[in-house]
Amino acid sequence: MQHFEYEKLSDEELIKGLIKTPTENKLHDYFFKKKCHNFLLYISRTLYNEETTYHLMGEFYEFLSNDNWKVLRMWKKENNCSLYTYLSTCATHYFTNRVKEEKKRAEIEFVPQTSEFIEYMNNLSNEENEKEKSIWDAFNMLKKRDQIVLRAMVIENYNAIDIAPAIWKYTKCKESYKNLPAKKIQNSIAMVKHRALLAMFNNFKKLNIY
Repeated sequence: MQHFEYEKLSDEELIKGLIKTPTENKLHDYFFKKKCHNFLLYISRTLYNEETTYHLMGEFYEFLSNDNWKVLRMWKKENNCSLYTYLSTCATHYFTNRVKEEKKRAEIEFVPQTSEFIEYMNNLSNEENEKEKSIWDAFNMLKKRDQIVLRAMVIENYNAIDIAPAIWKYTKCKESYKNLPAKKIQNSIAMVKHRALLAMFNNFKKLNIY
């Protein structure tokens, strides 16, 4: 069935098809790339300053398909609300709240910026200071994932794009980094580094280093 034939489906028929049909087929392709394109593009432009919808489609699919497509099943065509209007409203609320949550988390999980802490962190990448036992004690107290992140991004000083294959599984992003724009990759990995630095700072305080 071609895309123009899917356009003939009623909203009810489209929902039933999406729920019953396995993923990665032409119906789902039509739905996310055509049916949802305009409102996802609007969200992408206003919230992420991006001119593509690809970085939103995977997450929007997860949102809709969660709990056996609960969001789609909740549409009851009340007040003559079309499926398109309903989905655009749901998507706007979802992504707006996601952006707010990310900003709120960034404000809470601050990265210490004092000169002393930065100096201590710089010692990790200085071979002459590798015998500074207290600093490495704090480093070794970290979870394995945080050690990997800081070793790659602070000690070895890789940039986010280069290190994405090794670091991506530690992000909260459900999409593959291969399908995302560079800005999205950098932001996601920056948050991982952010959390690792905060954990390191807390270990410094526990050991009375800082």
